[in-house]
Amino acid sequence: MRFRQDINALRGVAVALVALFHFRVPGFNGGFIGVDVFFVISGYLMTAIIVGRLDNARFSLWDFYVARFTRIVPALAVLGAVLMVFGWFYLDQRAYKNLAEHVGAALTFIANAVYWREAGYFDVSSQTKWMLHTWSLAVEWQFYMVYPIILMLAARVFGNKRGVYQVLLVLIGLVSFALAPVVARNNPAADFFLLPTRAWEMVAGGLVMLNAQRFAFGARTAATLQTIGLAAIVFAGLRFTDGYDWPGVMTLVPVLGAALVILAAANDSVFSSFVPLQLLGRWSYSIYLWHWPLTVLIRYLDLPSHDPMVITIGLALSVLLGFVSYELVERRAAGLRERFGLRGLGTLATVPVAVVLACAGVTLANGAALRLPNQVRLVAAESTDIDPRRTECLMDSVQRMQDGAGEIGCKYGESPKIGAIVWGDSHGNAIIPGVVAAAADARESVMFYGTSGCPPLVGASLFGKYTEEPCRLFAKRVAGDLKQYAPNVPVIVVARFSMYVDGKNLGADPTILIGYDGERPLSDPVQRRLRYASFLTNDLCALAKSRPVYVLMPIPEMDENVPNTLAKSMIFGKHTEDVSIAETDYYKRNAVARTAIEDAAANCGVRTLDPLPYLCRDGRCYGSQALIPLYVDGDHLSARGSRRLSPLFRPLFDAS
Repeated sequence: MRFRQDINALRGVAVALVALFHFRVPGFNGGFIGVDVFFVISGYLMTAIIVGRLDNARFSLWDFYVARFTRIVPALAVLGAVLMVFGWFYLDQRAYKNLAEHVGAALTFIANAVYWREAGYFDVSSQTKWMLHTWSLAVEWQFYMVYPIILMLAARVFGNKRGVYQVLLVLIGLVSFALAPVVARNNPAADFFLLPTRAWEMVAGGLVMLNAQRFAFGARTAATLQTIGLAAIVFAGLRFTDGYDWPGVMTLVPVLGAALVILAAANDSVFSSFVPLQLLGRWSYSIYLWHWPLTVLIRYLDLPSHDPMVITIGLALSVLLGFVSYELVERRAAGLRERFGLRGLGTLATVPVAVVLACAGVTLANGAALRLPNQVRLVAAESTDIDPRRTECLMDSVQRMQDGAGEIGCKYGESPKIGAIVWGDSHGNAIIPGVVAAAADARESVMFYGTSGCPPLVGASLFGKYTEEPCRLFAKRVAGDLKQYAPNVPVIVVARFSMYVDGKNLGADPTILIGYDGERPLSDPVQRRLRYASFLTNDLCALAKSRPVYVLMPIPEMDENVPNTLAKSMIFGKHTEDVSIAETDYYKRNAVARTAIEDAAANCGVRTLDPLPYLCRDGRCYGSQALIPLYVDGDHLSARGSRRLSPLFRPLFDAS
């Protein structure tokens, strides 16, 4: 296959878009579409290799897999090894264990499945996942594993004909494309990360290859078509946002744009021969590998990620490390295999095997905690100080409802007497240890109803890319279940109330705004807050008609992950202080929610529980005490922090 300058330049555009997006360069909100462009290119090139060799009866599955291994794995293994060495010195045990798991997943090409399963409310922030970008490599590798087998079987059964391949690819592409919106509505993370909903993008590249011979454009026409395709890609990179279902209908824009650029085959155009793009294209794989860990490093070192100088240095280092990786790893790996054959391949396999084994060892050793000072280990361990039944009672509750598998609530305690019911979201589950401790003193048990990210309000739905109907259905089911308890049993309502109207405290997140009875959230912030306050007050008052209602005022949200911040500060030898926020910031953040709850207290007898006397002093609210975290992250109390609130809950059980 002759070298295609246009495809190489297109690679340069794709990696530039992705890097500009990940470094948060203003204006490139849709730069993530660069990955979709890479998928189209891969589909074209792999089809050309496989079909070209099948046509000549010299296709070898072994040679195909070895070539892909040589192209992808050595550079990836070197990156993994560098990160593992870095982590040994600078990551606490939990972060290092996560890194080891993710590096191992990347090198065994299951990273997309791992990140899909991790997607959830309690997941560590994406900015802490050093290998997050390798999900796309896993998708491509899985495609490489299956695709040649499908074409080989088709050739054997139906004959080695382009028409057969084309019909087969059209069918695969249509099924994959039709599957995406269905999966997106039920599991958007699966839609984004998994091969079945991504396959059509690579199939698009394959269809271009199979049909390319039908078109022979003149130089001017080819350049025009190339420009139109590039315009579609750049438009998507500048104008699209992650608010769309992805992949979905809008993904057609960059995919068709990339397909048109490849089909035009304007190999000698100004775009195709532009030297900077040719260099970026040549180094694109290694740039892609190194750019994302640099963005994580910027945040890990608490550098100002929006500072133009930091962004410029980060982008420059991405290109520099990409160049070094290409010259020292990619090129040499290819030469080693070509020169020494199987012996060279065995040498190439040594590093990834060693890295995978090291990752397994670190994972089994729980992040190699013994390498760290005792105080760092204690601080980092607080990030796992959670309700041991969290998965069962919080994360799986909606699934139990959908499966019709009996109870959706969880009983805590041995006593047959239910002294109180906690209904909440993940913040409700986080305070369970404190409530259970108070109940135990009264020899009573507690029922918990809750699911992650869903407000404990009847009729509330999450809106964003789609309507989160399970939240509404779950709240309705809980309201029905409450009727089975004696009317004197109080319910404690706990939620991250302010999140559902203003997003997360570190930035607005439209996917957690709520609507009411099927209506979408109001776009105007002032009207949205008024509507939310009215809904919150009325819902609490409606609940109070049937039983005593206590509402826990919002838990203070720290501006950073408490255990990670303290552990990192200790590892780097900095002067370490307790994590805290100003009490005035807390009141500003939670003004809408607190006022609405106080209105419910004034109008219909709802009683309030205020955590501030137990978590705040001298004008500041603390996420740690004596350098021991009270939170497992930036906003969920740990079991230790929750038990500080036990005196707040004890009067409820005395009253019952």
